Amino acid sequence: MRPIYANNIELIKNKKATYLSDEISAASLTLTVDSIIGFAVNQILMIVEPGNETAEIVKTHTATSPSGNTITLAAATKFSHPQGTKIYIINWDQIEFSWGIGIVSTVVLDTIDIQPDQVETQYSDTVYSSGNYFIRFKNSISGAYSNYSDSIPWEGYGENTVGSIINYALKRNKLQDFTDNVDHDFCIQEINACLKFIRGKLKKWHSLQSFDYSLGTTSLGLNKFALADDMWQYSNKSILALRVGSGLPLTYKDKREWALEMEGVNHTTISAGASVGAVTLTLTDSNNFDDSGTVMIKGQEITYTAVDRSTHVISGIPASGTGSITATLTAADDVWQGAYELGNPDRFTIVEGYVLIWPIPYSTYLYKNVTADYWKEAPSIDSDADEIDIMRFDMVKYWLTWAIRGQLKNDGMRDVTDGDYIMFTDILKDAITLELRVSGQKHRTQPRLNHIVF
Repeated sequence: MRPIYANNIELIKNKKATYLSDEISAASLTLTVDSIIGFAVNQILMIVEPGNETAEIVKTHTATSPSGNTITLAAATKFSHPQGTKIYIINWDQIEFSWGIGIVSTVVLDTIDIQPDQVETQYSDTVYSSGNYFIRFKNSISGAYSNYSDSIPWEGYGENTVGSIINYALKRNKLQDFTDNVDHDFCIQEINACLKFIRGKLKKWHSLQSFDYSLGTTSLGLNKFALADDMWQYSNKSILALRVGSGLPLTYKDKREWALEMEGVNHTTISAGASVGAVTLTLTDSNNFDDSGTVMIKGQEITYTAVDRSTHVISGIPASGTGSITATLTAADDVWQGAYELGNPDRFTIVEGYVLIWPIPYSTYLYKNVTADYWKEAPSIDSDADEIDIMRFDMVKYWLTWAIRGQLKNDGMRDVTDGDYIMFTDILKDAITLELRVSGQKHRTQPRLNHIVF
């Protein structure tokens, strides 16, 4: 038999609430409250926070709207409740438990009522002995469902998962479950803070390496490629190597050096497509372009005789022959003029999430992959099933244990002499030392002379 648990505290988090202005007896069909704002027919209410013996879920009447300070219920309450009891409007009153292989739910096991007198609603599966479980809440009035939970392994969360780390830290602080000051969100935020702290001590952990990632393929006139979404800070310091085809790594140029490379080069894009033989072309920005001359777009050298600076339309393009548009152009195609270079790219820079290569690929350098070896941003976590993939993940357990202890016993103050924090820092130092040996990459150091960094 495998018990599965759903956290009831999530039901009332950030929910609209009011308070009983008068006590009610058991079997009451109405609630007298401080305010009925936000209350309506066909709603689900939670009386008292989950985990209380008298906590219960009720529904408002299907036809009688709240009026004055009175809320009419669809069925009588089970318990009496004193004045001042908190009443929450919640979205769900049932939970569906299901099972599947991998990350997809395939078999519904059961749908049961939420157990409000418990902090968690429990369901016991007697059918399966492997696979994964899934949980989602249900509104029995509307029939709507919440999103599915992350998969819950039959054998439980692995040692390096967020759920396992949270359970460890709670037990180390002698907590059977979450409290008002130490809830699930607090634990998630603290684990992310820990991961950020670890990343700040050493950026190039081997688990964050990504090699031979394709940014795209070279084509006529194109020199701009979007960086990977998970690259650390979109920084050149994150790139170990950038290559075009099977060539040597390109040389990085900073902003000042790149500006020198671009001296005399006019560049923009076209804002609308153009067909073969078109005699006008609309640029995104024509301000730096010559009053008449030639532009290069996707390998085509197109001549024009006039520019309208207000509409950015260049005109006087021949309908055919030399200087005409001989292949269809599409919006956002690059437009070049002046001292641009065509050839084998050997330099690059990074600007606002893009890598720019130079010279512009042309002729025999087309249809080649632009690949990057880079360091990824340390991923944040948001659920119990997420895995901590850093070396010596166990250090996160000690950080969270220390953070919870400070929250419970020191009015939120963190004690850096705490044994768990010392354990965290010792493991972090050992992990960094080991990482520098096993990452597989050389770590260059810079000399410091008279406190000057070279």
